[in-house]
Amino acid sequence: MGRKNNYEPETKKIVTVSNYSAIAEIYPHIMRSIDYEKWADYIYQISKEVKKKNISVLELAGGTGHIASNLSARIKRIITSDLSFSMLSRQKDSQLLKICCDMKSLPFKKKFNFIFSTFDSVNYIIKKENIIKLLDGVSNCLTDNGIYAFDVSLEKNSLKYEKYLNRRGKVNGVVFQQRSFFDKRTRIHYNHFELTLANGKKVEEIHKQKIYLFEDYFNFIDNSDFYVHKCYKAFTFENANADTERAQFILKKKSYA
Repeated sequence: MGRKNNYEPETKKIVTVSNYSAIAEIYPHIMRSIDYEKWADYIYQISKEVKKKNISVLELAGGTGHIASNLSARIKRIITSDLSFSMLSRQKDSQLLKICCDMKSLPFKKKFNFIFSTFDSVNYIIKKENIIKLLDGVSNCLTDNGIYAFDVSLEKNSLKYEKYLNRRGKVNGVVFQQRSFFDKRTRIHYNHFELTLANGKKVEEIHKQKIYLFEDYFNFIDNSDFYVHKCYKAFTFENANADTERAQFILKKKSYA
């Protein structure tokens, strides 16, 4: 018998809803410590690797679009996308183009110079074969000289923040409780949210992230059209390693000429 999973709900009377539907109500509050402007600047510095003026940019799993909105002053041709319509609808910037879609099945026929995602969105892809599917889809939407950038959360990050993410509060009439648990055996990090909405309805969202080994990503990328151009410790320009908390990957397409 192993350790009891703390993410399991204490009652079955709660209605389970799709991820980032109810959480969208409180997302700005639980993410209030994030410096979106600083993060967007970091992404902008990475985008300069493209070496092209007036680049076209696609953000995957953009959530409420705060990164894209901060970038839009410097990058005019930018689209943000997310699987959750609830999250996208929270972005009130009427000038920002938003597309609701799954990053594992991109619907775009046009090609972009720079594609990126932030905040360990790739960790939400639990199955290895779907990581390959993501890479193949991005390759189809990226110009030959384009760049794909994404960050991932590694084991050290899960161990560091597992207890910190056990919290509760109330915002906009919504009472919430978050319980965090990292299962070392399955390498799944669970975040279980219970919410009592303003209308009294009780709902839950169970978020699962796969904490792959650092080396796994290089194996995935080796089996794609990409190679690792650079891999940094997130928010820096220092080389990452297996002991890094969060790694920033910068990929370029392989040349078959």
